[in-house]
Amino acid sequence: MPKPKPQLPLFGLMAVIALFLLPEACIGRNTNKDCGSTMCGNVNISYPFRLTTQPSNCGDHRFELECDNNNHTNLVMKYGRFYVQNISYDICTVKFSPNRSQNISCDTMQVMDANLSKDDNCSLPRYSFHVDNSCKGPYTLGATSVMFLVNCSEPMNSSSYINASRCLTISSYFYFLDSKTRLENFSESCTIDALVPIMVDNISGMSTSDIYKTLLLGFDLEIYGPFLDYCRKETEKPFQSM
Repeated sequence: MPKPKPQLPLFGLMAVIALFLLPEACIGRNTNKDCGSTMCGNVNISYPFRLTTQPSNCGDHRFELECDNNNHTNLVMKYGRFYVQNISYDICTVKFSPNRSQNISCDTMQVMDANLSKDDNCSLPRYSFHVDNSCKGPYTLGATSVMFLVNCSEPMNSSSYINASRCLTISSYFYFLDSKTRLENFSESCTIDALVPIMVDNISGMSTSDIYKTLLLGFDLEIYGPFLDYCRKETEKPFQSM
C-alpha cells in the first residue's frame, strides 16, 4: 500500500502564498536602509534623508524630501513648503549625564520659504515653521529667531511695524514685527499671518530690503533623527523603573 503524501498544514500553505503574493510584507525588516547618496539639483541627499521617489526601504521616512520638476529639493510639512538649499552631515557628541555620552548625527539643513522669490518683488514669506524641542522632533531651529508677519487693514505709523510689502497693495498692509513685541503694541486692526524664522537676533532697526536679503539666505534646521530613538528610550527609563 503506497504511503500517503505528506500534507502541508493550512497555516504553512497560507504563509507560502503570502510570500509570493505579498513580497512587500517582508520589507519592514529592511526599513531605514542606507541606500547611498543621490542628488536633487545641487543638494546631496544621504541617509537619514530620502527622496519620495526612492524605494520605500531607503532612508528614514521622518526625513522625506521631494525633488520637483525644477530640480528644487523641497521639505513639505503641514505648515508649508520650504526649499532645501544645503544639507551638512556632521557627527556630534551628546552628553546625557556626567558619565554617559554618545556620538550621534547632528546634521544641519538650510531651508527657505518656498513662497519667497529673488525675482518676484511681491512675494511674501507665507509659511510658519513650528518645531517641537522635545523628543518628538525631528527638527529644531538652529541659531535662528522668529518674527511676525502681520496683515493690517490700515497703515501703521509705529516704528515697530516694518513694512513687509515690496509692491503696492490696495486692501492690505503687511508688516514685520519682532517676536519680542509686547502684546499691548499689537494693533487690533492687524492679524498674524505667519511666524517667520530669520537668521538675526531681532529685526529692530532693520530696513525692508535688509530683512528680505536675510530671508533669502534661508535659516538652519538641526536634525536629530538618530537621536530621537535614543532620547525616547532615555526618557522612558524613569517610568519603566517605577
